[in-house]
Amino acid sequence: MLKYTIITLALLLVLLDFLAYRKLADYKLKKSIKRAFAATVIIADIIPLILPLSMLIFSNENDMTSIMKISMVLITIFLVLTICRLILYIFWLPFKSKKWLYFGGVVSFISLLLFTYGIFVTRTDYKVSEISLSYSNLPAVFNGYRIAFISDIHTGSMYDAERELEDIADIISETDADIVLFGGDIINMHHSELTPDILEKLSLIKGKHETLAVLGNHDTGAYLNDSVITPRCLNKKLLKEKLEGIGWVLLQDSTIYLNRNNDSIAITGIDYTDELLKFKHNFDNIKDYDVSRIYSAVDDNVFNVTISHLPQLWHELCDNGYSDLTLSGHIHSMQFKYDIFGFILSPAAFVYNEWSGLYEREKGKLYINDGVGTVGFFARLGAKPEVTLITLKNNL
Repeated sequence: MLKYTIITLALLLVLLDFLAYRKLADYKLKKSIKRAFAATVIIADIIPLILPLSMLIFSNENDMTSIMKISMVLITIFLVLTICRLILYIFWLPFKSKKWLYFGGVVSFISLLLFTYGIFVTRTDYKVSEISLSYSNLPAVFNGYRIAFISDIHTGSMYDAERELEDIADIISETDADIVLFGGDIINMHHSELTPDILEKLSLIKGKHETLAVLGNHDTGAYLNDSVITPRCLNKKLLKEKLEGIGWVLLQDSTIYLNRNNDSIAITGIDYTDELLKFKHNFDNIKDYDVSRIYSAVDDNVFNVTISHLPQLWHELCDNGYSDLTLSGHIHSMQFKYDIFGFILSPAAFVYNEWSGLYEREKGKLYINDGVGTVGFFARLGAKPEVTLITLKNNL
């Protein structure tokens, strides 16, 4: 989807750049200003031509992480220049007066500052979202049980993965969580992103008990250009072995029980199967995926927490009584979320029914974590990377 968006934007911008340069030529400005403008738009317009060449190298397993980061740097530069130019053109091109050029330039510069802040500050400005959720069917011995939930690490696109993972581990340690749950997308494309040094830092992400995880769409190998070198099933197998090697428990359409005294709660993890891959960029609630088989051996009377990378499964899970609390990621708020006087602005709000934070229905609750990593481009515009600390309460 990102690839086609970039191609469409690139073609539109070439046309707008041509119109803008012709209009700029009519102004009495220094030649150096006109040349600088022309050089900037030429650089921006050739980036989409460079990107496919770098993507071709993704089939090479030897240095995939470096190639991925180079591609993300190019995409980030392209998006920064694209958004700033579009804002300039919106305020300038429809009008004849030169003052609109200056006004558009100011607004465009502000956008550049916001993007720069999102790249160098917000991207690693981790926040802890603390919420308490009350249930009448939660066993009394689990009253006050603390769950640290994270999602969407995307280790391959972390600029300094070892340092950033260590920061995340420190933050989770400070929450004093009983357990850590992970909502999928630990990598971008290939299991080789989990180097021994990265795995060492991931092993630090834990609570008082073992860390439980599910896979996301990026963990399946679905974005590899060459599935012959690494078939998807092999990518998942090797990824599972690496995670289990550091003590993580990977839930693949399976359930484990956490016991306290004579009571227990169930944690179910929904695997990202090949069948589920067709929904990876689905905006609507998913109704054509059989979840009943996942819960066939799960006691209906046991309080259930389900980890599902895709929040679009929540309605099926909740309304059929499978899950009391569903934890999801995947959306990242599209890495753009600003709170403007209480109004939350994000493109995700226009395409998803549920996209960030807490949602409640009669039979259950959903929490969507905004993720801790980035994918596609190196920036978080207002959408801070998130660690969610959930305290379960018995309200009887």
